[in-house]
Amino acid sequence: MNLRIKSFIQDTGLIWKTPLAAALSWELAKWAGSKHPYLAPLTVILCIQITVSKSIQFAWQRILGTILGVALTSSFASFLGLTGWSIGLMILLGSVLVKLLKLDNIVMSQVTLSILLVMYFQSQMPTYPFDRIRDTVIGAAVALLIHILLFPPDSVKKAKNLMSKFADHLTTYFFKTAQWVEAGCSSMESRDMEKEIQQLSQELHQATTEMDKANQSLSYHLFASEKRDTFKRQTQQLQQLRLGFANLSDMIRIFTEWSESKHWRAEDQQIWADHLYTIALHVKEWNSHLDNLTNSNLTFSTPVLNIKTPFTLEKYQYPLALYNNANQIIQDFQKLS
Repeated sequence: MNLRIKSFIQDTGLIWKTPLAAALSWELAKWAGSKHPYLAPLTVILCIQITVSKSIQFAWQRILGTILGVALTSSFASFLGLTGWSIGLMILLGSVLVKLLKLDNIVMSQVTLSILLVMYFQSQMPTYPFDRIRDTVIGAAVALLIHILLFPPDSVKKAKNLMSKFADHLTTYFFKTAQWVEAGCSSMESRDMEKEIQQLSQELHQATTEMDKANQSLSYHLFASEKRDTFKRQTQQLQQLRLGFANLSDMIRIFTEWSESKHWRAEDQQIWADHLYTIALHVKEWNSHLDNLTNSNLTFSTPVLNIKTPFTLEKYQYPLALYNNANQIIQDFQKLS
């Protein structure tokens, strides 16, 4: 199948899967003898979520909540009658039961909804409680089967796009940092740098969140061995980006402190500006190779840096790094907010 057509069908899954599953579940509910077949497509509409893992979670919560609500109502409703007070009392009992079982709020909403509807319809339609349970199971099963088997959502692709976007912005930020260092690390510009690094941190968080979603969804994909390999590579690449971002953030802090000291020299500015320009080019080219099979296969046109501590400072590099980190910890814990 043409990749563009396949991608379009996959991206529009929520649009066409819901009506398909709704129609199929209605027919299955009628075939099973339901007098209230609308309950099956209602469950479909609620269960088809943006990811497979969320769909499974909601389907389980709806089925469990429905069973608990119907069972509770069938046990007590005949003794209480149908009044506003009896409905309130039953909903209270259902809510207490959910809390005692340590279930979440979605299950509670399904329990209380089932209590309300069963209490109202049971006297007029004796088959309603059983229909509600059976049709809910049918709707949930159809929704999950269609969502999982027919073009399941591709969170791996979305995660990769977010990673690539973050890598592009990280490259830009390396260039900006190089320009900032070359210009002397002015305190006015450093405030702007801090704002941008916060934005980058948010982007990194979004990419990480999307990777978590992809990992959850892949657990339910039956034919996704290739995507699992892709996800494994992306996890390693995201870790590289995370480390690059953390190191750049720390370097900016050090440049800020260094520029405010009496040891800041024009020669140092130029040396580190050149280093940062080269690193930026390296990250940019790394980003262009994100689709490659493994990082070990990459070949770079930009020179690979081999930045070493000058011989005269080599014996001091470890204690200096430790003192720097120790001082930073002390500064961090001197703040209350």
